Amino acid sequence: MAAAAKTINAMFKGSSAYDAKAFKAAADIESHSAKSLSSLFAGSVTAPGSKASASIEAEREQFDKLAADLGVYASAVSAAADRNPDALSPQMRMQGGDAMMGGPLAKKTQAARDVASMPAEHAFHLMLQTCTSCHAKFRTKDE
Repeated sequence: MAAAAKTINAMFKGSSAYDAKAFKAAADIESHSAKSLSSLFAGSVTAPGSKASASIEAEREQFDKLAADLGVYASAVSAAADRNPDALSPQMRMQGGDAMMGGPLAKKTQAARDVASMPAEHAFHLMLQTCTSCHAKFRTKDE
């Protein structure tokens, strides 16, 4: 997922040329989110070598919501590639005044309801924020 995020980020930053096919392939994070991600952490999540926190089990509903939100945002980013096969269009970019909705633990709006009206770049930032929120809450801290 991190490599995919770096690919998309490079295209938004302009350090890599826009390629709709590569952009869409990187946005395939959606296939690793939602129920797929939740099922990877079903049952006992503490295992040798895993950075998953036992709090996933205790706060399953919040973990599953973050996994679902990740899928919604990634799907929006992927759909933008379909609509923009030739160039990273202005409609894909955030405009002045697009809110970032707080820090990694901030409450977010309803992803499924709100994502349709936002540019892909905003959905991408919310996707990253969702990853950060999940890691902050459900990943063990390095000693």
